[in-house]
Amino acid sequence: KRSMIFVVIALLPCLLFGIYNTGYQSNLLYGANTSIFNNIWAGLLTVLPIYIVTYSVGGLCEAIFSIIRKHEINEGFLVTGMLIPLCMPPDIPLWMVGIATAFGIVIGKEIFGGTGFNVFNPALVARAFLFFSYPTKMSGDKVWVAQGSGVDVISQATPLADLANNIPINEVNHSWFDMFIGFIPGSIGETSTLCILIGALFLIITGIGSWRTMFGVFVGMI
Repeated sequence: KRSMIFVVIALLPCLLFGIYNTGYQSNLLYGANTSIFNNIWAGLLTVLPIYIVTYSVGGLCEAIFSIIRKHEINEGFLVTGMLIPLCMPPDIPLWMVGIATAFGIVIGKEIFGGTGFNVFNPALVARAFLFFSYPTKMSGDKVWVAQGSGVDVISQATPLADLANNIPINEVNHSWFDMFIGFIPGSIGETSTLCILIGALFLIITGIGSWRTMFGVFVGMI
């Protein structure tokens, strides 16, 4: 239980900034007032329903399996329920969130025996399910429009797509600072490198996370 609480604390910077940035990107897009209060309020109106659906559906799944197996509800879903919305785009339909949560809990964890026996991260299973089942809702479909077909603009997911096409960084809509702090479009909790590093450092200091594992994943990515 102690480790679960620490993981939740480590996720809080990403959650809080995600709420703010979601509101900021929305207000910026629609030309609304981008004051701190308006950004937080708009972000809450978007993010809070996603969390309500996630914990409602996930909690129900956990309860059903606890009744069937005759054991207490494991606190592991506290972390999973935090993670699922963080790796979702803010405009994801709520019914998709519900389906993905059920899929992630049942297929990603419970069929293996529950918390501690699962071989996959349930939150990432939920995201992978949506990505392959409803790709246009997760990443958009404009990028697949053929060049030269008469369209004026091709949308792309991130500034990395522009860089891959040899467009210099100073011509991209977001600066290196924006991308590091997190003032860019993206999934709710994954835009801020700074917040992710703060959470990682907290987990390392408390001994919950392994710097070797984090470093290994980072090197593997590079």
